[in-house]
Amino acid sequence: MAYFSWSEDLRVGNSFIDSDHQKLIKLVAQLHEAMAEGHGKDVLGKTLAELIRYTQEHFKREEDHMLRMRYPGYAAHKQEHDRLMREVLDLQTRFNAGNGMLSVQVSGFLRNWLVQHIMKSDMELASAIRNAA
Repeated sequence: MAYFSWSEDLRVGNSFIDSDHQKLIKLVAQLHEAMAEGHGKDVLGKTLAELIRYTQEHFKREEDHMLRMRYPGYAAHKQEHDRLMREVLDLQTRFNAGNGMLSVQVSGFLRNWLVQHIMKSDMELASAIRNAA
């Protein structure tokens, strides 16, 4: 069984958000798999970089949408995005400098953060999008 995979419980009911979340979940699972299989720094570094790149794209899409619809929860939602990006970019910097090892706890943190963020903040956002339509 996969470490982390898409489930209907995570569906927020918005096509672009759900599609992005599916890709993010796949990337977290790939990162975990690479770590669990003991892949070298090059594979882990590339996987982590792709996860960061896609997360930034996803956050930008969500934030742009929130701004367009004048979402009242924008500031708090963006703070969550910013906090995760600071943490993950710091991890990448330490990893690239050779000062940080990626461990399965990292993928656990990412999985837990993503699930909690989807189940609370993104569910609220998707509800607001539906109500605004």
